[in-house]
Amino acid sequence: MPNIIKETAIEKGSFKIKNECFDESGNAIPPDSLSWTLTDIKGVEIINSREEVPIITPAEENIILLYGDDLAIDNKEKTDRVILFEGTYTSGDFGASIPIKDEAVFTIIPLTKAGI
Repeated sequence: MPNIIKETAIEKGSFKIKNECFDESGNAIPPDSLSWTLTDIKGVEIINSREEVPIITPAEENIILLYGDDLAIDNKEKTDRVILFEGTYTSGDFGASIPIKDEAVFTIIPLTKAGI
């Protein structure tokens, strides 16, 4: 089940999303690789060409800053977004290249016509 972010983003503003990585025992770990993709709520339409954006030096906790066209909405009814995190980590018990997948859902608050 996706992580639902209770905070909301403002259309074309800026918004931080935090990703934390854990191993199979629940211990915080830095992944070997990590990337993120921003889509519409159905996971079909890639938003602002943000597909498989690499996190160059992934850590136990990673902050993604979305802004501007990342938070633009054309259709005021499509205000939810999904950010998908994918990567790998090395486990002391199970070896290397263990997959990581996580996603978060957040809502964008549309500006009034006067605010755009």
